[in-house]
Amino acid sequence: MSAIYWIATSIRNFLFDKNIFKSTEFDIPVINVGNLSMGGAGKTPHCEYIIELLRKDYKIALLSRGYGRKTVSYKEVEPTHPFLSVGDEPLQVKTKFPEITVSVENNRVKGILNLLYDHPETEVVLLDDAFQHRSIRPGLNILLTKYHDPFYNDYIFPVGNLRESSGGSKRADLIIVTKCPEHISERQKKSVESAINANAIIYFTKISYGKIEPIFNSPALSLNQSLNILLVTGIASTEHITAKLKDDKLNFKHLKYRDHYPFSEKDADKISEIFDNFASGNKKIILTTEKDAMRIKNVEKLSKFPFYYIPIKIEFISEKESFDQKLKKYVAND
Repeated sequence: MSAIYWIATSIRNFLFDKNIFKSTEFDIPVINVGNLSMGGAGKTPHCEYIIELLRKDYKIALLSRGYGRKTVSYKEVEPTHPFLSVGDEPLQVKTKFPEITVSVENNRVKGILNLLYDHPETEVVLLDDAFQHRSIRPGLNILLTKYHDPFYNDYIFPVGNLRESSGGSKRADLIIVTKCPEHISERQKKSVESAINANAIIYFTKISYGKIEPIFNSPALSLNQSLNILLVTGIASTEHITAKLKDDKLNFKHLKYRDHYPFSEKDADKISEIFDNFASGNKKIILTTEKDAMRIKNVEKLSKFPFYYIPIKIEFISEKESFDQKLKKYVAND
């Protein structure tokens, strides 16, 4: 099966490389943030970093497939939309940056055309997870790969988690190694750069956590060792948030669901039962991730609980100025 998948994706890439299959280019800057694997590299927080970098000077629009939504056509995202109509990640971006345009469409070419028709003032289009959508030729292609699970140590699905062969990394203009250790050494960075063996410039980022925020009407609170925490997640990679709680010596129990899990009222009953019984005393909360909060906030039964999410952002370990300048130079067409 893996061989068949490799042959199919290799032929498709060959046809695009030889211009037998055509890629569409646009007159405005198009930045793609994607990966070779099937998730968990941190595309959304990296998109948010780029939005934060550029939004004061440019009118930005983000286009996503809207993974997990039940709708199929083009749709512009509003903060009030349920996640099932637009997807959790686009909803997260729109909630955090309500002033920018966020849209979803499976066909990325149609998506950009619709987006520009509705918002001709748009100056930059940011594509979330379109590395394999070669019907569009982005002006800047950014590839993400996790430090502890890099593409060069992985295999094509279903043996591994790659969507295409590791040779696809050669299409990247910039490569970001994500979720790095807090104190990664220069020797470790050089080892990764050597293994990647690409012409692209390579950067390293880490996750930074903010202060927890209530999903419903709970009072402001800080994480501390007096709390008993029920951690509820439905994301691809949970090792970083569990490591943070362990490093902070916090008492927690982890209830783990699959990536993009659509929390329902039925799930609320199970979460409620576990929360009521997993620890004694009043000092206990339910904690989740920022992405999960987009799928939890409409589950009415959970609104009676002290439910919080912990926001994340990415930080460059080094060469932040270089990355920022690369993006600003590309967008300015210098």
